[in-house]
Amino acid sequence: MSVLEVAPHAAFAYPLSSMIDSNPGLVATSFALLLLIGLPVMAAVDARRGVDLEAAGRHRRELYASVALSLSMITSLTLIVIAWQNITARSLGWQVDEATPAFAWGLAFAAIGLAATWGITTVARRAGLGESPLAMLLMPRDAGEKRAFLLLSGVAAVCEELLFRGFLLWILTGWLRSPWFAAAVVALSFGLSHGYQKLAGILRAGVLGLLLAVPTVLTGSLFPAILAHFWINAAVGLGGWRYLLDDVENHA
Repeated sequence: MSVLEVAPHAAFAYPLSSMIDSNPGLVATSFALLLLIGLPVMAAVDARRGVDLEAAGRHRRELYASVALSLSMITSLTLIVIAWQNITARSLGWQVDEATPAFAWGLAFAAIGLAATWGITTVARRAGLGESPLAMLLMPRDAGEKRAFLLLSGVAAVCEELLFRGFLLWILTGWLRSPWFAAAVVALSFGLSHGYQKLAGILRAGVLGLLLAVPTVLTGSLFPAILAHFWINAAVGLGGWRYLLDDVENHA
């Protein structure tokens, strides 16, 4: 039985017209523009500024905590705007009608996402696009770091999906009158927001962002994307990075 056969009850949990007919207020619109442009700019500034790689390798758990805190703060501000503008949770996909179809969608897109990650990384390596040393150094090595990385993966999955495939996708669909066009623009912003991972990481994140928008648009729920996002991060962090990122031994 295919995922699309399993998921008819989850598909179109709310009509796509509710996304297209969204009418966000001035505050929500302005904040969406700030996120859409500001997050990639912040990533570019961080990439240009550089990081002490030796210190990053010694203090991974502290870095995980810092990233989780930053994501939580940005998401908290977004939730304040959402509440202020009376945007419903259902409009943003924060609902699931049935758990089994959502789980099936999530599992399917986790598998697709991991395959895409491997493919893009392989092509990038053959094209001479190296991986960011920081991205490799952030991968967990011992049991304690792996537990902390799993926690960060959960925070990132919830926060980034709510920000990008929830709030921004809803706002841009209202502007552009097409959830798919909006998904492409959001995916571009999502990819550029991973600028510290260099071009290979930007391409990888952008494609994953577009893939994760598919179950969100088709089911009207963020939860398949959240599950897939978490599983992809967890699979890479718990050992998959050793097969994906080149020149690992030089940065272990």
